[in-house]
Amino acid sequence: MNQDGVTFYTVGEICSLTGVTRKTLFYYDRINLLKPVRRTGAQKHKLYDSSSLERLKRILEYRDAGLQIAEIRLLVNDPSCSEQEILEQALNRIMDLRNEKDREIRKLKKMIERLR
Repeated sequence: MNQDGVTFYTVGEICSLTGVTRKTLFYYDRINLLKPVRRTGAQKHKLYDSSSLERLKRILEYRDAGLQIAEIRLLVNDPSCSEQEILEQALNRIMDLRNEKDREIRKLKKMIERLR
């Protein structure tokens, strides 16, 4: 949809363009991670613009990299935060989880080996 030289996207269009579900999009709205820029019609349909689309792509990139919502919120809402610091903290957290899973795998393998 084009109004006043600005392209607006409906919820369905945003979902099609990014692969995100309506439920996720509405959740991001509810937690103030991604708000619609305009509402239209009697039913107040949500509309997003190109900057919203780019913001959502950034959110999804962070999510796909394993960042938590709190970390993503900081990165997209607080321009004074250090992206590198948050990403390094997330990396350390994920590496700790991997190490924990590796220990569990080793223990399970030993248990299975004892049964053979």
